[in-house]
Amino acid sequence: ARLCAAKSYSPDQESVATWDYYDDGSGKSPRYYQLIAINRTVDAIARSENRILLVMATGTGKTYTAFQIIWRLWKSGAKKRILFLVDRNILADQTKTNDFKPFGQAMTKGTNRTVDKSFEIYLCLYQAVTGTEEEDNIYKQFSKDFFDLVIVDECHRGSAADDARWRQVLEYFSSATQIGLTATPKETKDVSNIEYFGDPIYTYSLRQGINDGFLAPYKVVRIGLDKDLDGWRPEDGQRDKYGQLIEDREYNDRDYDRNLILEKRTTVVAAKVTEFLKATDRFSKTIIFCENIDHAERMRQAMLNANPALAADNSKYVVRITGDNSEGKAQLDNFIDPEKPFPVIATTSQLMSTGVDAQTCKLIVLGKRIGSITEHKQI
Repeated sequence: ARLCAAKSYSPDQESVATWDYYDDGSGKSPRYYQLIAINRTVDAIARSENRILLVMATGTGKTYTAFQIIWRLWKSGAKKRILFLVDRNILADQTKTNDFKPFGQAMTKGTNRTVDKSFEIYLCLYQAVTGTEEEDNIYKQFSKDFFDLVIVDECHRGSAADDARWRQVLEYFSSATQIGLTATPKETKDVSNIEYFGDPIYTYSLRQGINDGFLAPYKVVRIGLDKDLDGWRPEDGQRDKYGQLIEDREYNDRDYDRNLILEKRTTVVAAKVTEFLKATDRFSKTIIFCENIDHAERMRQAMLNANPALAADNSKYVVRITGDNSEGKAQLDNFIDPEKPFPVIATTSQLMSTGVDAQTCKLIVLGKRIGSITEHKQI
């Protein structure tokens, strides 16, 4: 009563702001910073604020925080229909089976470009509800006021740009309260989260997470290969292994595994990673980030060649987990399951760069050039 008096809540605002968290009986409760994020968000919505930005470092439980926010607003009746937008299919599946599981039959995942309006909570891929052609924009099959609340996960990716198709979804449902979640808000001359959502209502940084002990501190091991440091130039008239003449110019790490493949470089990287694992633990879960799918496949083969005995003992010692590889994607759950020893090493390009909960991962290898501080922090 004293809290509500101090905050000048109306009876409606009071029922929203004082609704309890979800409790599954296991004793799990939100961490202190999650409580602050949830309470500030619910309080802001109770006060009729409609654009909210939460900045929380990767690995600090943004999805669980979003679940608790939705739970309180949904159960109190403040928000009846909710849209949760993600940008990777794996994130939608992970969310549905893990943090959002208590919503049960009230929740659906939007698939196959079909619209069923009988649910209350919708998990959707941006790409599934938007398209280049007008008829692909299935979000328009909902009325503009269908959703009361829209939450955008990883909102630095597309919603920040004025002309992004994803931004059209937010503008279409402009009457809904909208919450942006990100670890790395984007602020450039073309793209701005803050311009759209306003200043963050709460920020929990990577440094703070490490200091508090919720995130692992990390040690950087730098390895400078001669071709990366000095560049590479073909000899006069040199041809590649297919007999094509190689363009005579200076090549560097901007070119490697994009315009130019130095096969020996991939072999050396695999040898260096193997050397590190031999000195520490050869069964440390390891993710190797590569330039593209082709590079990820070559790196997988190089790692198999560098670890023949372990690969012979178990064919899943090294796997490629990329968007085009159904066999590898099927192994992703095993890779991130702390109870499953295999796969040990995953080679990937983009699929695992955001929000994949690989809790037991010990080693991250940046086998690609990363030109974005946002992507670097996400990884």
